[in-house]
Amino acid sequence: MRTLLKYVLLACAIVAMPILAHAADMKIAVVSADEVLQNSDVGKRTMADLKAKVESKQQELKRQNDDLQHVGEDYQKKAVTLSPEAKSKAQADLEARQRKLMEDQQTFAQQMDQEQKRVMEPLFKVFEQVVADYAKKNSYSLILEKHTTHYIAPGVDVTADITRDFDAAAKHSK
Repeated sequence: MRTLLKYVLLACAIVAMPILAHAADMKIAVVSADEVLQNSDVGKRTMADLKAKVESKQQELKRQNDDLQHVGEDYQKKAVTLSPEAKSKAQADLEARQRKLMEDQQTFAQQMDQEQKRVMEPLFKVFEQVVADYAKKNSYSLILEKHTTHYIAPGVDVTADITRDFDAAAKHSK
């Protein structure tokens, strides 16, 4: 999602290049969306909540993986002494557990992607509005994503100001 925002801002910059050539009085700034989200109170809380959900599920998946390894080691030890039927049944059980673990891991990854999008989308809307309001209030013609630019003159980075405004706006939008 953040990458998409970066590309949108980059595309806006490219489209605006001809205008820039004719507008010497344009006021331009840069902002880092990543830094705003990482340094703002609401961004920190949101990321901590997501991290807690991820860690909880990862521990569960780790237990499943450990159990699977124990079953596999147990199967390896007993495989020589098992009858062909028992060996086939144990092998099928082991394969079923492996498939289940892989499915659970894929499901978890999809759920976390969806959860991240669900939680981050409203924050990005607030961020976009804050940037637009900041640009209007401070007479900026263009605010670019910081990480898409090769050179930034001192004093052009407005990330700290946007972070402050973002926190204030996020508190009011709840």
